[in-house]
Amino acid sequence: MSDLRDDERLRSLLRRIDPAQAASDAGPPAFLRALRDRLAAEQAAARSRERRRASRRFGWTLAVASLVVVATVSVSVALGGQRAEAVSPVPLSFTAPAPVPQVVAEATDALSGPAGVENPARRVHTISWAISIDDGELQAAVTPQIVELEWNPDLSGHSLVVEGRVQPGSDGGPGRVSATDTVVSQVTFAPGEFGVPSPEGPPATVAGMTELLTMYGMPERPSAGDLVQSMVTVMDYWTLSDTQHAVLLEMLVSTGGAASLGQSVDRLGRDVAGVQIASTIDGLTDTVLLSSDSGRIVGVETMRTVADETVPAGTVVEYRMWDSQEEQ
Repeated sequence: MSDLRDDERLRSLLRRIDPAQAASDAGPPAFLRALRDRLAAEQAAARSRERRRASRRFGWTLAVASLVVVATVSVSVALGGQRAEAVSPVPLSFTAPAPVPQVVAEATDALSGPAGVENPARRVHTISWAISIDDGELQAAVTPQIVELEWNPDLSGHSLVVEGRVQPGSDGGPGRVSATDTVVSQVTFAPGEFGVPSPEGPPATVAGMTELLTMYGMPERPSAGDLVQSMVTVMDYWTLSDTQHAVLLEMLVSTGGAASLGQSVDRLGRDVAGVQIASTIDGLTDTVLLSSDSGRIVGVETMRTVADETVPAGTVVEYRMWDSQEEQ
């Protein structure tokens, strides 16, 4: 893929969270282009190693957005034959919806318990999957990716991406995601290389979280979709405290754009409550998954609700899950 086409794809990602930036003639921010070029160099090295291993071929997909964390769109890079799970996973099913204020109140109550996450941490454990579309055609989907990211105040850090697998679900339901031993990528960031707006964690207040989300792309007067999009971006960098999660839920309710779906079991076998909002992209919805045990935001799933020329209505196009270490 040419640099010009890469830049246009990064512009497309930016357009989801900051139309003004995407319209700028300056193109994608320098740190995004630099990270893209670094990852491309690693991919080229991997391809070279595989050519020297003629008897053993494998494929992998690098979720660039999981490392760059600008938008939740992954970029596929094929290095050989790839085992695919399905074009799209089975949607989660929900039962017994309660009013959104009740769902959020119960989650907030759980978040106030004594055994939660007290302080934000510069590390994340993310499981992600996104549908694969190439030249307007649906492709056999790549396997999930499990991303371990840890970074430091001096903007050094390390990321490890391994391939996941999906164990078939019972009765045709969603399968459960687990990690494999197949390493997709490892990236080490020297001091100053890891690009973030600020290395400092925000105070657990509406003002503090608003400032944080704004740094990661949230507009001045956000819709529920705007808030969730920037929240996803932040949570790909930070493991937030329980108090910060409670503030995010307060902010989500205040947008007035949320609807309760009810109870479900997510793709890690966890009991969750689903709160659905309209995405920032027409024809899509985002479902925020709240842990029934901890009250924390543990996932976001995106579904197409209005068919387009490529993707039918009812298709899951992406999911992300956090707080998944124990299940892995």
